Amino acid sequence: MKLTATPFDPQTGELLPVYRDAYLRGDLARASAQAIEAYLHRDAGQAHTTVTRWHQLQADGAPAAPSWVRQQLTFIREQPQRFRRRALSLVTVGALLAGVSMAATNRPSAVLPISKLPVASALPAVASLEVAAPSEIAAASRTVVLRGRILNEKGQPLAGATVLRKGTAQGTSTDAQGNYSLRVPADGLATLQYGYGGYHEQEVLASQAAAAPAVTLQPKAPKRHRWLFF
Repeated sequence: MKLTATPFDPQTGELLPVYRDAYLRGDLARASAQAIEAYLHRDAGQAHTTVTRWHQLQADGAPAAPSWVRQQLTFIREQPQRFRRRALSLVTVGALLAGVSMAATNRPSAVLPISKLPVASALPAVASLEVAAPSEIAAASRTVVLRGRILNEKGQPLAGATVLRKGTAQGTSTDAQGNYSLRVPADGLATLQYGYGGYHEQEVLASQAAAAPAVTLQPKAPKRHRWLFF
């Protein structure tokens, strides 16, 4: 039997947990389900809580996800790919610009005959070259596994949030508790990019992320719709 009463608290207007679970199980009337979806679309925090609750119900053998939940899961799965594509395009453009800049800088203004090349003046430059010590090379190649957590503005975990190592195609996403793990250089100088649908992206140094217990993302302001009346 499908529930038909209002799914919202008459005092606060917030979504009642029992009706949220009924919606996730498919036990609500169509009108009530549509009202809940409109409510979740406006409140990013409640939307996240609902997706997390659906993950918990799945462990108990809940039925297939409602259409709104399926849309959120599809968006979460596509986010890491979107970050990787953007990072790869930025790296490619940066490499092309660097190559053009170096070519323009090193281009000789005039071609000198071989007999007039200043051989003696080139010798000090060769003598000043330094080879990195093996210990420095080994230090630069060491990596560590960085573990952290991503929360929303209410201190709730963000499941499916993306973590991308800036300038690379390396990234991961958070689990249902907002936890993630990512391998980064041991020097702690890598920059991490955090992202989640409906929230502002944030960049943090790996050293700062390792020292902080969690990273908190802030929601974007809702878009205002302008209506034209004729």
